[in-house]
Amino acid sequence: MSSRNSGRRQRQRVKHASAWVAVAGLLVSTLAAYWNSFWVPFVFDDLQTIQRNASVRFGELGLGGTRAILYKTFVLNSLWSGQEVWSYHVVNFVLHFLNGLLVYAAARHIFRLLDTNAERGRLYAALAAAFFLLHPVQTESVTYISSRSELLSTFFYLAGFLVFALWPQNRVGFLCSLAVAILYFLGMGSKETAVTLPAAIFLYDFLFVSKAAIRPVLSKWRFYLIYVLGASAAVYFLLTVELKDSVGSHLPGNLSSWRYFLTETRVIVRYIRLVFFPVGLNLDYDFKPSLSPFEPAVLFSAIFLCSVLILGWFLRRRAPVFAFSILWFFVTLSPTSSFVPIVDVIFEHRLYLPLAGVAISFPLLVEFLCRKLAFQRVERRAVLAASCLILSALLIGTVARNYIWGDEVRLFSDVLAKSPFKERPYNGLAWAYYKRGEYDRAAAVMEQAVEKLPNKAADSWDTLGNMYLKQGRYDRAIALFEKETHTFNDERLATTYNNLGMAYLYIWTDLQNRKNQLPAQEFDSKKEEVLRPAADAFSKSLEIEPDLWSALDSYINTMCWRDRTGELEQEALERLKAGKGSVAQFSALYTLGKVAFNNGDYSKADAYFDQAEKVRGDVKILLFNHAYALNMLRQDDRAIGKYMEAIRVEPIFIEAHHNLGLIYMNRKQYDKAVESFTEVLRLEPNYVSAHLNLASIYAAEGKRDLARQHLSTVLAVSPGNAQAAAMVQQLGL
Repeated sequence: MSSRNSGRRQRQRVKHASAWVAVAGLLVSTLAAYWNSFWVPFVFDDLQTIQRNASVRFGELGLGGTRAILYKTFVLNSLWSGQEVWSYHVVNFVLHFLNGLLVYAAARHIFRLLDTNAERGRLYAALAAAFFLLHPVQTESVTYISSRSELLSTFFYLAGFLVFALWPQNRVGFLCSLAVAILYFLGMGSKETAVTLPAAIFLYDFLFVSKAAIRPVLSKWRFYLIYVLGASAAVYFLLTVELKDSVGSHLPGNLSSWRYFLTETRVIVRYIRLVFFPVGLNLDYDFKPSLSPFEPAVLFSAIFLCSVLILGWFLRRRAPVFAFSILWFFVTLSPTSSFVPIVDVIFEHRLYLPLAGVAISFPLLVEFLCRKLAFQRVERRAVLAASCLILSALLIGTVARNYIWGDEVRLFSDVLAKSPFKERPYNGLAWAYYKRGEYDRAAAVMEQAVEKLPNKAADSWDTLGNMYLKQGRYDRAIALFEKETHTFNDERLATTYNNLGMAYLYIWTDLQNRKNQLPAQEFDSKKEEVLRPAADAFSKSLEIEPDLWSALDSYINTMCWRDRTGELEQEALERLKAGKGSVAQFSALYTLGKVAFNNGDYSKADAYFDQAEKVRGDVKILLFNHAYALNMLRQDDRAIGKYMEAIRVEPIFIEAHHNLGLIYMNRKQYDKAVESFTEVLRLEPNYVSAHLNLASIYAAEGKRDLARQHLSTVLAVSPGNAQAAAMVQQLGL
């Protein structure tokens, strides 16, 4: 008896040791695949999801609404490392690895149910998890920070699935339902695609527990009824309340349900190809919609998908793992690839959860292929060798894909090469160059967009015009904006007139810089030639959209430069006296405050700005100017508060971050100043003033190497910068 117990303990030790070896191997290989992803910058939707999300930036853990669980994790990241990307990537990596372990656990359990040899089952489970973890198509979910929604929802999804799978089947009841329901709720709070969890559980129950017999599954109708009702209610709530502004055929740009379904038949075929041959990966596919079921591509796709589904049903008894993988794939894809229209018909991150079920078949498929190729019984080592060869190729593909993700210009250049007839990649690449200060390249990209996409050229003019302004090509920008004013007749027209006015103000700034080189009479003449059309443009912008506050601010400044302050004040007082609604009231108060501000009467400006904030306290330009006025009044604490309010309204408000840094710098609160200036450079890496201020701080702290780095950047961007050259000479750098 003792020898029998000793043998059992020995087997248990071997079992546990092999499991730990498998986990260690999975961790090392996954780290090898993602080691170059931890400093990938914020890209694409990260701007809205994280960088411009005030609730995330200001650590509001009480976030509610759709995907509340997801946003709470972003808040924790923000509290942990601010806007440093490494902590976001660490969390994404950990979630991905944990999901791999859940795939490992699910595969081991399924192979055990099928009476697979224990050692073989452990090996095959590890290979399945490795396939899931190392597949290059997963990079969009892991490396792209905003796709954490896939990672988090899949974690709760797989956890709920495993709870049911590991629960003693003769005791499935209320406690099991409660445990699964909690995880289901958390999954739905991460991403709505978790809604299919009951269907996945039903699939497992049907194939592995009930051995493809329907009656034993139906005997658990009480368990499933709860989830059928709950899932139905969840779907109705999501479509009619939470997601009504982001999904559905009623939204502009979305296909009808029927055309979306036709298109998705082709999309799903593309997904299947990516699972088996993950080449040509693309962040932003240019996938043309299908309009008829008789298109050859739609017909072929429909026949192919029906054949795959029939194969899955046919294999339900003789090869249940293959059947499970096939049916799991379709079940988990159904929320995004069926009849509910979404503006983007294809994204690689939608494959993340489907791949979890597909991965379980990977070692069995390799074994099947080896057997077919060898025409004989295949040894386990041959399967292992073939699998490792495939997994090595997948690992290399993942590292290569993460290299593409590692630089915003590289990423959008890749997208543009693969989707040259789609507008979004041009904008992404142009703004990537813009943030680097490479305005010539940015403009060239947008000129290419106008040439390549003549039907959408007007949509690119706004961006191209702003690039021209940064290049100093003011005449071309003005010509483009004026062309827009004769083209648009919708809400864009207000912005177009505002841009036109700003173009004239660029010329005004250039004229002011040359004031000492011009005779006074010539300067005055040119001044009116520039400022009059600027004021007219801003005025037209406000006629179309009276609450476009940036246009109002620019209009006030322009009229003050034209020495028309009396006229401005008279109009504002009349509007204030008339009291025609909050927009007019705010406009009047802000005008009076800004005129006082421009005249240097900061106490009067403070009083009017206070009144304006009682009408509208969420206007960033008001808060910014109020903060500046308070700073001039030596009321630094109040100024800091106003700058923080402005940043809460617009978290990527570069000028507010910069001025906040100046206050901290003057107060010798260097840590906070460095944080503010670093945020400026994160948003605009070539911001000269932020580099100079950081160099001054580091020089004062004796950190000469850091000071040298920032001064070198300034001299590279602005070779003739006198302040940087003087600091270099002073510090002896």
